[in-house]
Amino acid sequence: MEYPEPCESLLDFIIRNPQLDETTARVIMRQAVLAVQHCIEHDVFHNDVHAHNFLLKKDTLELKLIDFGSGQLISSDGYDSDIYIGILDYCPPEVFTEPRFHAVPANVWALGVLLYEMVNACPPFHNPTEIKEAKVTFQNTNLSNECSDLISQCLTLDPTKRPTVEQILQHRWIRNDLL
Repeated sequence: MEYPEPCESLLDFIIRNPQLDETTARVIMRQAVLAVQHCIEHDVFHNDVHAHNFLLKKDTLELKLIDFGSGQLISSDGYDSDIYIGILDYCPPEVFTEPRFHAVPANVWALGVLLYEMVNACPPFHNPTEIKEAKVTFQNTNLSNECSDLISQCLTLDPTKRPTVEQILQHRWIRNDLL
């Protein structure tokens, strides 16, 4: 798909700028979280949040969530794990271990993968076994404790212990330049 100038996918931006500095990553991440929050508030589960599904305006770092082809209405009952349709790198562990998964924890997991990928220049997990173990090993040894903490919270194995989207927005790392 061609993107209008001066835009590109967030994935292309990450590839061109490996291991983003935390200030840039924070600007992008805050917008990604707000986009997901907007969807949830309108009872929409995007169901395919990942770096290729964000459009980034290169000159302003303005971010837009795109490609709602996998989207569904939010269901309080959750979704059958055997029909998960997102990409593997962003798939939450409960899809492999539980019969059902839920929109908010799945989105939070995907946001954690996104942030990890931005600041480490690679995905945190490479196969279902690694995803099911959810052991986060940081490649970038220069990350702040706050950034590492947010990623670790989002990539918590137990979906009921992951933060909500609102809690992510209140996290010290996200709010850092607002304080």
